[in-house]
Amino acid sequence: MEPISDKMQVLLRLALCGGGAALLYAGALKLPALADRRPWLEEHRLQVLALGAAGLFGLSLLAFPRPAAEEEEEPPDCCDGYEPLE
Repeated sequence: MEPISDKMQVLLRLALCGGGAALLYAGALKLPALADRRPWLEEHRLQVLALGAAGLFGLSLLAFPRPAAEEEEEPPDCCDGYEPLE
């Protein structure tokens, strides 16, 4: 089984953060302490979800950093073995 590509890992992380932001938003609507802010939260739902997902994505990068790209060896020089002509 081949490992998940870099792009797929980022998309999976972003999807999980978006789902987490949606769960946090749903929980925030039920908090009695935020009852007076509920109309504003419902009016700006998309912005709140995007901000929450971005925050969770940043925290996930701090908690679980992406592995550093392995440095590839330089390709062999195409001119090895040849001598310049005068």
